[in-house]
Amino acid sequence: MKSQRTEYLEGQGVDTARFLEGMRHVPTVVTVVTMADESGDWGITIGSFVSLSLDPPLICFNVQKSIAIHDPIVKAEHFVVHVLREDQADLSDLFARSDISKEEQFSAIEYDVSEQGPPVLKDTLTTFHCIQYNILPGGDHTILIGLVKDISNGKPGRPVVYHQRAYHGIGQYIADHY
Repeated sequence: MKSQRTEYLEGQGVDTARFLEGMRHVPTVVTVVTMADESGDWGITIGSFVSLSLDPPLICFNVQKSIAIHDPIVKAEHFVVHVLREDQADLSDLFARSDISKEEQFSAIEYDVSEQGPPVLKDTLTTFHCIQYNILPGGDHTILIGLVKDISNGKPGRPVVYHQRAYHGIGQYIADHY
């Protein structure tokens, strides 16, 4: 249900192209979120991952409503957020692809399976093992909030960030992506 203020403000924001242009100036940490359901393993590249609360320990990220993983991840009880190292931009590309199946995504990599079921990618910088805490509307996206139940640190390194349509390491240029 929309509030009166939300209804009043709809259609008053900048156009999509200008919004995207502005957001390209905001660097984001590159993460891959994985989950599993009765149909198999799922994964998606996320650029909206942030910490939300210390007590309780909450994280959040957004998922576009029009993509295949949206409904399964909204229904998922457990998911894992993987913070990628600067040498793992290929994993970001893999889980951002919409032209291959989820089975093809996972057949291309090595991973373990957590006790709760979601795949755990190998050698990522760190992983946040979460249970679904809350789901909120966010325009054409859904905001997912996870309660962090465990954290495991993987192979040491620096995170990869995405800025101006390219991957970067902290303090170091990685690759011209486009």
